[in-house]
Amino acid sequence: MTEDQYRKLLLYTDGRLIPKQTDNNREEISAHWDGNHLVSDEKSPLGGKMSRVYELSEDGRQLYETLHIDNGRSGTPITIKYVYDIPASDADAHIQNPEDSDPGRPTLKRRTQDDGSTPAPQ
Repeated sequence: MTEDQYRKLLLYTDGRLIPKQTDNNREEISAHWDGNHLVSDEKSPLGGKMSRVYELSEDGRQLYETLHIDNGRSGTPITIKYVYDIPASDADAHIQNPEDSDPGRPTLKRRTQDDGSTPAPQ
């Protein structure tokens, strides 16, 4: 996946060992399928456990990402949900950064609320 800031996220489901990350614009993560959900189990930035669950909407035009973060300090887990819209045209991404966009793959854009703000984490 490539997000709207052109960072790449690669999820591997084949069990390979992931090398230490050296590129800040690219993140590689081990994942597995749980039915129609793609799930990763990772360390959170604070060192606790974190998982991401990805699922595609029924019409295939949105990707849902749910982060589950084990916040060991307070004992209260944190859940954050994102909805990514696949834009009608990826042409604007190609114009802004032609070397880093792939016209064959859409760029995911985080959906905003009607007032233009980003939805609050849930």
